[in-house]
This record gives sequence, C-alpha cells and structure tokens, in this order.
Amino acid sequence: MRLTKKATKKRGKCVDDEPEYIGHEEGQPAGEGTEPQVGTEEDPLSHTNASDVDADIVQPLVKKRRGPTKMKDIAKDPNARIRVDFTEFGEPCGKGSVKLSSYLGPLVREHVPINIADWRKIGAERQTVLWKSVQARFELDTETEETIVMRQMGCIWRSSKSRLVEHINLAKNNAERMKLRPKNISTVEWRKFIKEKTSEEFKVLSEKYKEIRRKQIPHTCSRKGMVRLAEDLKKESSDASDVTRLKVWVRSRTKKDGTAVNTKAADTIKKASELVESKTPAATNPKQDLLSQVLGPDNPGRLRAMGRGMSMSKYNCFQMKSKYMTEMQQQQMHLQQQVHDLQETLAKMRNQRSEPEVGENSAPRSVNKKAHPKCILYDWSGSDAKVAEGRILSSDPEDFINDIPLGPNSLKVLVEDGIDADAFLWRPAPDMSYISQAVGGIIAWPSNFVVTIDHDEEPEDIALKSPNSSSTNLCKLMDWTTNDEAFVAEGRWHSSDPKALVNGLPLGPSAVKVFVDVAINPDTFLWRPTAELTNLEDSLKSFVAWPLNRVHFCEEMLETPNSNSPVEATTVTPSAPM
Repeated sequence: MRLTKKATKKRGKCVDDEPEYIGHEEGQPAGEGTEPQVGTEEDPLSHTNASDVDADIVQPLVKKRRGPTKMKDIAKDPNARIRVDFTEFGEPCGKGSVKLSSYLGPLVREHVPINIADWRKIGAERQTVLWKSVQARFELDTETEETIVMRQMGCIWRSSKSRLVEHINLAKNNAERMKLRPKNISTVEWRKFIKEKTSEEFKVLSEKYKEIRRKQIPHTCSRKGMVRLAEDLKKESSDASDVTRLKVWVRSRTKKDGTAVNTKAADTIKKASELVESKTPAATNPKQDLLSQVLGPDNPGRLRAMGRGMSMSKYNCFQMKSKYMTEMQQQQMHLQQQVHDLQETLAKMRNQRSEPEVGENSAPRSVNKKAHPKCILYDWSGSDAKVAEGRILSSDPEDFINDIPLGPNSLKVLVEDGIDADAFLWRPAPDMSYISQAVGGIIAWPSNFVVTIDHDEEPEDIALKSPNSSSTNLCKLMDWTTNDEAFVAEGRWHSSDPKALVNGLPLGPSAVKVFVDVAINPDTFLWRPTAELTNLEDSLKSFVAWPLNRVHFCEEMLETPNSNSPVEATTVTPSAPM
C-alpha cells in the first residue's frame, strides 16, 4: 500500500521524537566527524531497531497516578511560620513535623541534582539556600535544628534518588527513560546517570543490598516513622516510661487488624508481643533490653525503633543531657521553694514585729544620735501623760510610714522606750495599735505633742497641756493642722467609741468617726490617711477619723447622744505648726 505524502511526514515526525544523544565525548572537540555509536552495548540509549519506533507510535493509555508533593500551600510569610517540636532525642515530632517532612521532599528534589554522588558534597552555597528556605516557613533557628533538618533532607534525597533509579530500571525503552529526566539536570548528565545505574556493576551492588533488605522485617508506619509512632503511644499511655523500644517495634510491625506484617516474621512478632503483654521488667540499656533479646544486638551505628540516625553514642549523650537537665530542674524548684519560704518568714517577722527591721517604718541598725535628737511623746488624746521616748527621724510631709504619707504637722519618730504601754497610737497600723507594740519601730506622731530634749534638760521638767473633746450628730470639721476656726468639711458624726473601726483600724481615744457629706476644702490632708485616701476629696461620702477637738457640733441635735458619743465642748485647740 502506497503511503501519501502527509502520512509519510507524520510517520517521520514520530521517528524523530525518539531522544537521541547528540554531542561529543569529553576531551574531544565537536564537529570532527565523530558520531555516537548506534545500537552498541556501550551506549544503552541508542536506537536499536524499528520495533522500538513502532512501540513508541502506539502507546496504551496509562492510569493517572499521584505525582510528587509540591506543598504550594506553605506561604513564605515570616509572621506565619509553622512551629516544629522536637523529642528529647532531637527528632522532629508533632503536627509541624508532618508539614516539615512534606516540604523537604520537593525542596530537596528541586535544588539538589540526583547526579551528585554524595549528599555531603552538595556544597556550602546550596546548603545555605536549603536552610534559608526552611527557616522562612518554619520556626527553626538554632544550629542543632539545622543539623537535624539537613540530615533529614539527606535521607529524603537518597530515598528520592533510589525511587528514580527503580523507575529507570522498569522503563521499557530509552524514550521512557528520557521522560524521567528531572528539570535540574541536563540531557548529557542524565544520559551519564542512566548509563551508570544500568551498568552491570551497579546491578550487582543493587542485588546485594536488596538481598539484605529481604531478610529484614518491614514496618507498617508509612510516612509516620518510629519517632511519631512512639510519641503517639506515649500520649495514649498513662505512663510515658512504659513505652519501650520493644513496644514501638511490635506496633510498627503489626497491621490494624492485629496480624503480623508478613508470615515469615509472625513467630518473631508473636514472641515480642508476649513479652510486651507480660510487662516483664527490662533494662533501659539498649544492649540489654527486651528488643535486643528478641532480635539480637543492633548493628553498629544504628538503634532499632529509635528514629533516623540514632546510634549508641548519641543515645548515651542524650541520656546524660536528660539526666543533667532533670537535676537542674529539681535544683531550680528547690531554690524557688527556699525563696518562697524566706519570703513567708520575712512576712511573718514583719507582722510579729519581734525585732526592729530596716525600712521606711522601722529603726535603722545604727542611728546617729547627734543628727536625730531625743524627744518625749505625750498622749495626743489629752491626758497630759508621757507615753514614750524616742528620736525624731524626719518631719518631711512627703516621707512615708506604712506606705502612707507622713503629711503636715507630723513627725517620724523612732520609739526607743515605752512609758505607757497601753497608750493608743496616733496612726495605728494593722499590726500595731499601742505603744508597747511600737517599741523599736517607727511611728507618726503629731508635732504639737512631741517635745525635743536638750542635753542639759531632764524629761521630768517638761509638761504639756492637752485638749478635751465634745460631740453632736450634725457636725463640721476644722483643719487639724492649724488653729483657724474655718471649716473644711461638713458631715455627721457616727461614734466616739475607741473600738469603732475606720478604714479597718480602731478609732482610739479622743477621736470621732465622721461621715463626710460636703468637702469645703477638698485638699485638706486627712488626720489619719490611708494608702488609698489622703485628703477630704478622696474621702467624700465615706467615714474618716477626726480629732475630737477639731469637730464643731451643731446646736440643734437630731438625736440624743449615747454613752459612746462625745459629751464635752472643746476648750483648747492644738497650737499652729511652725
């Protein structure tokens, strides 16, 4: 049958589609009439006969299969990097490790050509590109993490290379082999790679390792691996220490239905399963544990069921590191407990006031007697009695006692000796209300009830007049810091009982508990300020303590005063501050 011109061109085009090596050998210039050998044993890619051409023309439909992983969903966003956790042995685990493993495959296939003989010879520049790409998408920054990830990439690269060689050997002709060429390798280098992997020397070496692999018991973990399988078992177990190498190995060689992975290994897996179920105590040393008893000693440089690249020396290093880290954590917890106990002890000492302490409300260990004059404290409630002796430390209104400002017309006094132990303090504190409790400490005292002692003067020669007190229901408050009769607030007195509480503290003698209705002078400093209340503006619509002699009681009484109410009129007011 005669072919038409169009059919002849079509047939010729199909023949030309067959890849052909066009080039020259190294060291030999091109264009000198040398052409590649066709159909010889030295060139396995050359054309053999017309039957190969016919086979290329008519190809059966090939079933569509899953291609290589691309991981295009991982965006290069520095603010959305994926976190990767690591086990105590330095192996990636958790959800982030799954993404990391899937991303390293296409990354290493794209940047590292398969014609490189050894992973360790990929070059520093290519290694930097790989690591920077990983850092841009995952939270990995340390040198240790870089070493672990680069080792994982090496294993993935070798596995990818092994699968590609398998596809080369399964290819039916040269055209199929050429279609397998990766994009990052030239045609010439690809032909050399095919020639190397289809040589007799390589086939002998490949068969040797295949035979070794046939003797091994395959696992059923797929992409999960031993490390993530062990972590899953630890999460399922109530005690993580129960997950041993033997338990991980048995689970990895058992199918979902509980049967062994193959019939040849059924006896070994059954024996190992019995040891796991019996919960026989075993040594933690991998050389003497149950897995070594079942399968024999591990090969040098490798530990079974421990993940990628785990050796005996690395295992010992990680064990020592874990031991020291545990000891450091225990020491840290012990030190934290000691600090906590010391803080509690100090708090108790402050509350008990067993001895003077150094602070804003305590006596210093060494007081300069010339700089701090000696003084006599008189009862501020009006009994003309001497209640204590001490030294004046400060008269600064901005100084603090018990976290409360000292205020005007007040002195900061170190109490050295208590004369009247039951005398009530002018400004009591939660842990201190009487002179007996203030000995050795620092208190506030009104300046008009403190007399400085000269060196040639005796305390008995000094006397002081004290004011008296009175009350009614409606009242007005006068400024306690001056002798002025001007009113600073209006309110209603509540009680004059010394045991009555104002802001959580006892009222004490010669004082009135007053509810402030109107603040005429809001900036007036309180007689007994607190950490939250310092002036009348802060105390509006609340109770305050006020000296009885600075309270004016209205003539029209709304109610009859009881025994707890003041009953006498004010006779004397304290002198104005200097």
